Amino acid sequence: MAIRVIETSALQDFAPSGPLMMPLVEAGQGRVLLLNLEAGQSVAPCQMSVTVLYYVIAGRGQLHVGDGQSELRDGSLAVVPAGVVRSISARQRMRVLAVQIP
Repeated sequence: MAIRVIETSALQDFAPSGPLMMPLVEAGQGRVLLLNLEAGQSVAPCQMSVTVLYYVIAGRGQLHVGDGQSELRDGSLAVVPAGVVRSISARQRMRVLAVQIP
């Protein structure tokens, strides 16, 4: 088995029109995406059939889950169970790894 190293620090593209979602790894039903959001941008509410881990590489924002919200900042790790509606909004430029776990 070969090891694959992805240098996420080199993936610094942002889009003025909305969040940039870059798939990094796909394995079965599991996926890893890099989400790059400019301040004021948000990922629309969605409901996943798998648990999703959100790890904030850099930036600040909010994770909206159901009727609640949690503050996110550099180093935050949030776990959102399958079947729960969620969205992310950036207060400042934000880079987030989203890991979908079947």
